[in-house]
Amino acid sequence: MTYVTFDSLRAAALRSRPSDTGRISEADESSPSPRRVSDQPPPQAATSPLPPPPSPRDEVIRLGAHVGRLCSAVLTHAPSDPPRNALGPEMVETESFPPTMADVGFWAEKSKGRDEIASAVGMILLTIFVLEQACGMDLRVCILKKIELNGRKYPVKLCKGKSGKYTAYSDQTGITKTDGQSTLHTDPDESLHSTPSSSDSDSEASSVEANDLPGADTIEGITLRIRRFATDRSWCRYHTPRNIVLALLGELGELAELFQWKGDGPDGAPGGLQNWLDADRDTVGQELADVSIYLLRLADVCGVDVGREAMKVAAEHLTRRG
Repeated sequence: MTYVTFDSLRAAALRSRPSDTGRISEADESSPSPRRVSDQPPPQAATSPLPPPPSPRDEVIRLGAHVGRLCSAVLTHAPSDPPRNALGPEMVETESFPPTMADVGFWAEKSKGRDEIASAVGMILLTIFVLEQACGMDLRVCILKKIELNGRKYPVKLCKGKSGKYTAYSDQTGITKTDGQSTLHTDPDESLHSTPSSSDSDSEASSVEANDLPGADTIEGITLRIRRFATDRSWCRYHTPRNIVLALLGELGELAELFQWKGDGPDGAPGGLQNWLDADRDTVGQELADVSIYLLRLADVCGVDVGREAMKVAAEHLTRRG
């Protein structure tokens, strides 16, 4: 079984990124969007010269444009989220219960509208990789650090089945809006080994053990770790497509806020974050991770094979460029 690695997607994103206006390709109506990992290798982007280095502020604005395209496609084609009632005490969330949107109706059937949404999700992922490079960061590390921090902000025994903010548990966790938020000294691989049973003495073991998952250097491996995080906390009932799109929008706003008054001078130019304080760079990495986590979760819930979709979009861009 072939997985899509962070390294391969990063290379494809940088080679296929636009050098001027960033036009978006339409989805290929004949392309598959499988629910689970395919046995077929992902499409490979052809080799071409790299465009000039990206600017962080340019890429944040470009990311907003592509998220806007996703929102437009969801509004145009996708059904409203169905009601999700709270589960009774005897009902436990698992990998397959409650079922994701990918198992029924619009999300389970091939259509031009669904392909348009899948293409938008793939394009957003490519843009995130370009932004990662513009900021001089490692997206995989940012995501793993944020998963570890979120595990401390949202202990299973306190938040299972609840949708409240982490501040509701600050008295127990010690993490507030101003304290305990840094990931500067976090081991990015810590989240690969931590499970609810190891961090919370009275909670259940993780529904999927770390050694059962694809490697954390792959999109599929990170996606399944995010799914496990949600399942362990009984959050799947809240993870409907439009809920996640709105959450992604909120995180994008927080990311944009970090750049809004920096201007397009040295702090907004390629490599500009080198002049930022470590704490501020850490905040950028966390917000970039939050956007990525919600994007991967959206793809998982909707049955979009986002790694292959992103590779397909990159290949199409290079083909059009000639």
